[in-house]
Amino acid sequence: MKSKVGKYFFYFKRFIKSDNKKKVANELAREIKRKGVIIGTKSLLHKKAFGNITDFDDESNLTLDLSIRNYNKKVKITLPAVTDPVVSIIIPMYNQVEYTYNCICSISSNCSFDSYEVIVADDNSTESITSLRENFENLVVIRNEVNLGFLKNCNNAASKAKGKYLVFLNNDTQVQKNWLEELLACFDEFDKVGLVGSKLLYENGRLQEAGGIIWQDGSGWNYGNDDNPKRPEYNYVKEVDYVSGASIMIKSDLWKKLKGFDEQFAPAYYEDTDLCFQVRHEGYKVLYQPFSMVVHFEGVTHGTDVNKGVKKYQVVNQKKFVDKWQEVLQRKSRNGVNVFSERDRTTGKKHILVIDHYLPQVDKDAGSRCISNFIDAMLALGYYVKFLGENQNVPKPYVKSQQEKGVEVLYGKAFNFDEERWKEYLEKSINDFDAVLLSRASVCLPILKFIRSISYSGKIIYFGHDLGYLRMEQEAAENKDAALFKKAEKIKAAEDFMYAHADNSLVLSYDELAYLKKYITRPLRYVPGYFFEVSNDGPKFEERHGLLFVGGFNHPPNSDAMKFFLEEVYPQLSIHNIGLTIVGSLVPLFIFKYKERFKGVNILSDISVSELDGLYNQSRLAIAPLLSGAGVKGKVIEAMAKGVPVVGTSTAFEGMPKNDDFVYKGVNSASDMIAEILRIYADKITWEKLSAFGKAYVKENFNKENMKSVFKEIVGGN
Repeated sequence: MKSKVGKYFFYFKRFIKSDNKKKVANELAREIKRKGVIIGTKSLLHKKAFGNITDFDDESNLTLDLSIRNYNKKVKITLPAVTDPVVSIIIPMYNQVEYTYNCICSISSNCSFDSYEVIVADDNSTESITSLRENFENLVVIRNEVNLGFLKNCNNAASKAKGKYLVFLNNDTQVQKNWLEELLACFDEFDKVGLVGSKLLYENGRLQEAGGIIWQDGSGWNYGNDDNPKRPEYNYVKEVDYVSGASIMIKSDLWKKLKGFDEQFAPAYYEDTDLCFQVRHEGYKVLYQPFSMVVHFEGVTHGTDVNKGVKKYQVVNQKKFVDKWQEVLQRKSRNGVNVFSERDRTTGKKHILVIDHYLPQVDKDAGSRCISNFIDAMLALGYYVKFLGENQNVPKPYVKSQQEKGVEVLYGKAFNFDEERWKEYLEKSINDFDAVLLSRASVCLPILKFIRSISYSGKIIYFGHDLGYLRMEQEAAENKDAALFKKAEKIKAAEDFMYAHADNSLVLSYDELAYLKKYITRPLRYVPGYFFEVSNDGPKFEERHGLLFVGGFNHPPNSDAMKFFLEEVYPQLSIHNIGLTIVGSLVPLFIFKYKERFKGVNILSDISVSELDGLYNQSRLAIAPLLSGAGVKGKVIEAMAKGVPVVGTSTAFEGMPKNDDFVYKGVNSASDMIAEILRIYADKITWEKLSAFGKAYVKENFNKENMKSVFKEIVGGN
């Protein structure tokens, strides 16, 4: 495992061998100009050494790597044999056996979920479908005695489906990996979801549709048509006016309640749009799911000429649609107007832009957890959130986790910080946002100055995380370090500017709030930085063992804390065979030396949230031996929420809401910490009292409702 320095050195060696030195050197020059030599160099090294996300907006490669195949007909395929499937996949067809065959093969190849049935609804094809029957075991074939037309064919097949969910999938499609699972996920992740549609792609990888917009006159846009499907505006889950019926999923009971596609739109066109409007009329959401990707060979079924064949009903049925939904359509924008909010049905709702150094990595550091919680609270208020990060080199799973929640993550060349491209975006779009949340002065000082230099009518909210410069000033005074003191002064000046020029500022610590109120006159608001689900149940005292420390080691106080604990505290605890598990990212090399010295030390790096939950359930005590630090400590709150008592220094408990009943005082010497750990570790009654206190305390003080109320007071409600 490489240390942080080791990873920096590894990147430096790559740089020496690279043919791209000039570009990187220019990047470094810009970083140094903005942040100084030391911080600028560290910033670039961190960005290059730890980033592994590709440029989403690479203009030289606008297509996706799609799996489009002519499958081998000699291989017989066994589809799932399920008597009570979760999903019924209905494929309407009239001729085009070759397309249908490849469509079914793509389903078989790209679904890890297997509780589904595939129903081919053959609308009295003139071509033989024998090959389908022979090559697919467990395929359900419904053959109409007469040609019903697309709409009635779908309705007829759906009446014979067994699934809890129905999927209508055009036969001229090929689905991509996990397309079905991603559709299903929306019903689990969001409330009141009625219908979900896929991202549709052309054969060449260009975007066909990222959901649709219906305008006041009933005309529609396939949003993003023929654009790069990787762009941020096409890659977050969102509400839409409609999704094209080439790949849609709907709850079976809702389908039955609506009596399927409205047959006044027979034989085809506008039936899918009308269905989406009906779903919404019943109080359900219609969502676009970008991670369910389907290649659609548009025009294969009905051609593209609206003056002949079935395609002519596109014009005829638009009038029927307008007549049916005239009252609703009057609330829509005119064609091409207000695209920013029409594309995700957010007209009249609050839009928030969050800017930070990088996208939250909730299992890496407390700051990320805090920002992610803020985003979740805003989403719960019905706000629509967009996120812009200075460092876009963030592993893709973290990007997707926010996009799946409905956050539009802004990335690519159009938002490049090194070239200050964000200025162009803000100049054009700033007044589309009701509020901007700026996180960290080190990133957002020039952004705040820029916003104040242009006309912006919304709220500017500043969040500085903590007053780290106070710790730095103290360290400078103790060591008589003039350079460090000057650095602290510079950081304080930047922070003070942010507090003095934002409309509202958020502070996590009551201690820091009191300090700032002495000289900051602009509004300051305490906000809980975290909310946690409190564990009502969990393993008992006797079933737990060992100590747990959680913390990211890119934060120096965590390294100092563990050096103190392992050197001065743990030797006495190891005699009693008390184990210690250390969890954190970028674990420094010196900690591994203690692992060699003490057999009870276990080190885990970069574990998942669920794995961390398991460790809390196993541990008897959590430790927070912090010698310095600022703000409220997320590790302390999280342990209390899990019902795990905490032994820590006074620094560990600073800034938290306290009254006379607050039980934690902090122990600051090694001898006192040893005694406190041994006392609680062996005393079941004391342990149970502390466990119960922690859960009750977090439930009252660190919950989502408290956080939501702060944002609602500042920004307002939808």
